[in-house]
Amino acid sequence: MNYLEFVEKAVTQDKRNIFSNYDGALDFVPNDLKAFYKEHNPSDVEINSVRFSPAEELAAIQEEYSYLNAQFIFATCNGDPIFLHDGLVYTAPHGVNDPKWELLAKDINTYFSSLVVKSVS
Repeated sequence: MNYLEFVEKAVTQDKRNIFSNYDGALDFVPNDLKAFYKEHNPSDVEINSVRFSPAEELAAIQEEYSYLNAQFIFATCNGDPIFLHDGLVYTAPHGVNDPKWELLAKDINTYFSSLVVKSVS
């Protein structure tokens, strides 16, 4: 699934999901997600309880969850961070000392596909 496909399905699933272009600096965003944030910045997007962080909030969310030593946090689910690390997508419980990471997907495209497939046919 490419990013445009994900965006279209996310908006079809819930018209309140809003994506926009972003022309700010994305130097710290991993290559796997740079195009997504540049062309489809999730300004106000929630899918199956997963809230995507817009580009404007990315620096703050990295700092908030810095204790994880994860590469890049891009979303949360009920406060639990969802992050990309070495190309894999993980989550971990928030507020836990030395949290155990749970693998969610082998790559970002697989993760995006899993979110929208649940509710959209």
